[in-house]
Amino acid sequence: MNASKIELVILSGFLGSGKSTLLKKLIEHEKKKERSIAVLMNELGHISIDSASVPANVPLKEMLNGCICCTMQGELGVQLKELTEEHVLDVIFIEATGAAHPLDVLDACTHPLLVDKLEIKAVITVVNAKQWYEQKLSNMLKKLLQHQVKFADIVLINKIDQINESGLMSVRDSIKETNGQAKILSTHYSEMDCALLDGGLSEQLTQKNTKDKETDIEHLHLQTCAIPIKNSIDRIKLNEWLEKSNQLILRVKGFIQLTETPGIYLFNYSYGHPTFERVKESVNVDPVLVFIGENLDKKALKKELEEVVGESIYQ
Repeated sequence: MNASKIELVILSGFLGSGKSTLLKKLIEHEKKKERSIAVLMNELGHISIDSASVPANVPLKEMLNGCICCTMQGELGVQLKELTEEHVLDVIFIEATGAAHPLDVLDACTHPLLVDKLEIKAVITVVNAKQWYEQKLSNMLKKLLQHQVKFADIVLINKIDQINESGLMSVRDSIKETNGQAKILSTHYSEMDCALLDGGLSEQLTQKNTKDKETDIEHLHLQTCAIPIKNSIDRIKLNEWLEKSNQLILRVKGFIQLTETPGIYLFNYSYGHPTFERVKESVNVDPVLVFIGENLDKKALKKELEEVVGESIYQ
């Protein structure tokens, strides 16, 4: 297994936006660098169509008849675990179904048992330029598209040949208003400069945009932070802190010990609601909390958590 973590790149975007075309280009780019890659592809239907675009020599896992962010979160963790155990990899590309919310996909990728093996490289969202411009969708789908853009690090405004210049400018302005931190690219056939992902994402983007500070990305929009825990945690204090924290915490998951009862518990915090599920004694896990948030200050986060449950909570 690689000494460093395996990079994870999530491809998001509504149906027909051009995700599979982008995936092919990213695979070709990584192959030229002689990097070891794998693909995890999610389809809503019973049959995978886009998987035909993945070369035969690239390890492929398919999740059919469901959405990563809904019914298949557990399966995604299993598939990722198998890929990391069966292959020596540098990067895994996840092409999510068009109905998937990027935050939910990232949530599914950050299982506490995988946090030491995987590193989120970037969330790339592909937008159909004409579709975004015309907005001829239900309010629910409009909201989904906005979220796919809001939580992206790179946004491709694709199929730009289908709208005029003024329409494209309107789309760019709208997307920038939705996510002012993302690198926004106008593309045809998803022709992204794949070198943006080489090395550190922030470093590459900064180098290419020294004259345009408005599009620089200092770090990933959505960040993860894993904090090993060695002390028991008071359930009420933990919940109160999560509700009041100034950190933009979106999700929390992990294995923790509680002060009021023995054993290990699987903790999940989503949309402001915490859940605790006791882990079977036969399952051997190390206590850890994994945070997902926007622009997390990781040092401050660790300090806040330490203050909540006592000194030296984490190793």
